[in-house]
Amino acid sequence: MMGSDTAESTFSTGVIRAGAALIGGGLMMASVGMAITAVAVARGAAAWARQREISPSAMAAGKFDQVRHATLAGAHAWREHADVGNGHHARS
Repeated sequence: MMGSDTAESTFSTGVIRAGAALIGGGLMMASVGMAITAVAVARGAAAWARQREISPSAMAAGKFDQVRHATLAGAHAWREHADVGNGHHARS
């Protein structure tokens, strides 16, 4: 029989094991690097937020007020323009 070759003689299992070990080690090092980076970014963001004169929640509330006022002004201008376009006089 010609099928007496085993998988071990066809593939170099030592090289495959070494490659798998290197891949595993590389993945572990990449995971540690990502964790260190995430901690550094989180600490930097926290320090930045502490240095701000306005808290992030107060800044968000202010921006929300700006958006609300701009929306109301835009709606008012649109209604005024729509009245002029229909032949009606603009309201004062």
